[in-house]
Amino acid sequence: MYDNILSEILYGMSGFFFAIFACRYGTLATNKMKAVWLQQRMSLAFFLSVIPSLLILTIAIFIFPILLYTKTPIGGFIYLVTYIFLHMKTNKKK
Repeated sequence: MYDNILSEILYGMSGFFFAIFACRYGTLATNKMKAVWLQQRMSLAFFLSVIPSLLILTIAIFIFPILLYTKTPIGGFIYLVTYIFLHMKTNKKK
């Protein structure tokens, strides 16, 4: 019984901490995409320079939460909630 409770707490903490790191890199990727957009607009150079940022955002928003949720629903849920909260909080400051 205590093992299950402790495991769920640890899964929740892992989801929280993974979301903090993913939100940081997601924010950096979004800021890079905005800066490149202001400089180059719609061009081939824009699309080529944005590919790594899109890859990071895809991993942070879609792939990693799905993989985490298949292993532990609590960790995946806390990941998504924390990511959305932190992303909204960092965008509000700007």
